[in-house]
Amino acid sequence: MEPASPVNCFSAMALRHNYVLLEGQPLTELPHAAWFIPLHPVPSQPLVLGQRILLVSPMSRTYFGQIKSIVRLEKSYLVISVSPESSAYGPFIPLPCQVYLPTSFLVLPPLHRLQYSVIASHLSDAILE
Repeated sequence: MEPASPVNCFSAMALRHNYVLLEGQPLTELPHAAWFIPLHPVPSQPLVLGQRILLVSPMSRTYFGQIKSIVRLEKSYLVISVSPESSAYGPFIPLPCQVYLPTSFLVLPPLHRLQYSVIASHLSDAILE
């Protein structure tokens, strides 16, 4: 029998505490590193600003946070700011992080949706720290 993946271990807990579970990869080893979220698996419902998310990597790294704002738009990704959920960390709260999230995962506010539709073809996908 195979050991349970980190995603499977955290899925019940995320559901129980109203987090959306996203499997991704931190871009460095730093605790507040930016995260890259691949196009699959897609959440069952699009995310919105203020949504609580649990980032989990195959190497068992986790980050409990809340989507705060859109930092910038890219062709295939939105770079979003995620603040840590203080209730998940106790006295040792990590720094906020940025997440490269596929554009299809997040419902854009009307102004951002308009901006994105106008400039999307001119944007790059520069996934950098």
